Amino acid sequence: MKDDEKQKLLQDVRRYLKAHLIPADTHESFVPPFLGAASIASLDVRSFQRGRLSGAAKDALLHGIQKMLQPGFRDLLFDFIKKKGIRNADLYHRSDITKAHFSKIKNDKDYHPSKETVLALALGLKLTLDETKTLLARAGYTLTDSSRTDLIVTYFIRRQIYDVNEVNDILSELGLPTITNHKQARERKDDW
Repeated sequence: MKDDEKQKLLQDVRRYLKAHLIPADTHESFVPPFLGAASIASLDVRSFQRGRLSGAAKDALLHGIQKMLQPGFRDLLFDFIKKKGIRNADLYHRSDITKAHFSKIKNDKDYHPSKETVLALALGLKLTLDETKTLLARAGYTLTDSSRTDLIVTYFIRRQIYDVNEVNDILSELGLPTITNHKQARERKDDW
């Protein structure tokens, strides 16, 4: 990317952060998404222990359990790979992760990737924002508007810019950790 293009992109990302960043201490308490406000009010520990839950609370709990039983991260990832018609090698190159790391994700059913790895894979797959959120949720993560990194990745996805290296460049320019370091490790190795 040319310097003037990079500067324009950086300015646009800074404006986006200024408009969308919410300080972490202003968020309300967390309510699991499968328990709506009406259902959470009807759910109390004593009712649960006595087996006297309201119909709404039972429905919310059953819905939550069903969501937890959905296919895991790895299954969803490979569903997306198949749906997008991308070869594994193309994905790990576009995601800037190593072949060994991708193999671990593919072959180790108990492996739990980092949030950064999931974001890199979402970018490599060119997922929509909703698809990215779903993939993150299956890995136990979420995007938040109180994280500058999350907002920057959201910015790129909304603009359909799926280049992990561009995302990493902007993160680095803003003094934030990159979502992958594979390229940086290769550059260090080349310098030795």
